[in-house]
Amino acid sequence: MNDAYITCEVLPGLFSTEYYVLVHDSSYYVHRDHVRVPREPQTGSSVVGQVFGYVIDREPGRTLMQLPGEAVVGGLRTWVDNSALTAA
Repeated sequence: MNDAYITCEVLPGLFSTEYYVLVHDSSYYVHRDHVRVPREPQTGSSVVGQVFGYVIDREPGRTLMQLPGEAVVGGLRTWVDNSALTAA
């Protein structure tokens, strides 16, 4: 698996073309094309969704992922538990 979707919290972005995505202690602005949501998040509330990412490295139980977006808190790479990943 070189690409995967990461379970995340999704909020509206600053612009209509993006979402604000929270993965663990990091947050990102990501283009909507890279995010799956069951329904549109509303201002002031979030939904559980999935954000696309690239596999960078693997360790037992976790994977280092790079997200396609602009980092707000943290960097573009974050370690994610393997249980939070779905094949792309």
